Amino acid sequence: MPSRKASSAEVLLDVLEALPPGHRLWVRGAGRSLFPLLRAGDSVRVMRCGPGALASGDVALMRQGRELVAHVVVSTQPWRTASLLGAQDAPGGVTLGRVVALRRGRWVLPLPRPLRPALWLAQQAASTAWAWPRTRLVSRGVWDFLFSGWSLPLRHRLVGPLEVRLLTAGDLDALLAFASERLVVSPGFLRRQLRERWGLTDAQRRGAAAGAFDAEGRMHGFAWVDSYRQEGLQLEGVWVRSLVVAPRVRRMGVATGLLECLMAEARRQGEPRVLADVDDDNTASLRTFERLGFQRAGEALTREANEAWDATGRSKRLVVVERVL
Repeated sequence: MPSRKASSAEVLLDVLEALPPGHRLWVRGAGRSLFPLLRAGDSVRVMRCGPGALASGDVALMRQGRELVAHVVVSTQPWRTASLLGAQDAPGGVTLGRVVALRRGRWVLPLPRPLRPALWLAQQAASTAWAWPRTRLVSRGVWDFLFSGWSLPLRHRLVGPLEVRLLTAGDLDALLAFASERLVVSPGFLRRQLRERWGLTDAQRRGAAAGAFDAEGRMHGFAWVDSYRQEGLQLEGVWVRSLVVAPRVRRMGVATGLLECLMAEARRQGEPRVLADVDDDNTASLRTFERLGFQRAGEALTREANEAWDATGRSKRLVVVERVL
């Protein structure tokens, strides 16, 4: 049996683990684990070392499974790490080194060791505040204001032109970086889907995934269409899944472009229609589907979809829409 080709992320993990102590390397792929200091597509400079060389307030680059995360060390006895806004991590993971700098585009932010007490205090304060529902509500309001229509011209200039296209196997790293920041779908599932269904040649592809990419290859929007049956839900047809657009490119036509791309591919594959299930309170998504000619499905199909999801533990009411191709 031929050996499976390793992804660049897996190769990077192997390279990091093989580096001698003290060596430094720029790494991209830690997602938003240090958000808001670190976003998808940003890089970290890591100095190879073990946990014994780290202290509270340092930022540790960790391997959890086959994924990278950059988290603040909140305790060394016992060893504990945490994101800036989240709870402490479960025990486990392998320490790869200390993050000594962050890079976003041309900007580099050093993380010298004298900043450790300040970073530790910031993590404690931020994670405590973020646990309050009112803090999250205010943050969401500010976020929605910043990315509303008034900022659209500025965001157009900052992001630049976007290309919406079907994903290929070469887009795995961009997909996983976007997923770590925006999606609830597991990285392992996305990796399998891209290798076994979406990233094949036109003649072999089953289902499809589409992304919106900037000129540097960063993904800003994602959606996919496929059958629910491969996940055990007994629902006929192909369904639009995980339609997610980053706030910085909202109101730029990204969602519309993703859906049009997926519908064209579903039509090419011979599908008679495309369906979608949307939370009944997600009015923005419902308007997007309706603008593209999707109509509310019949009562029987809507009830069937809700019952299938209820059996998995989901409690939100879903609206089912469909579009004949």
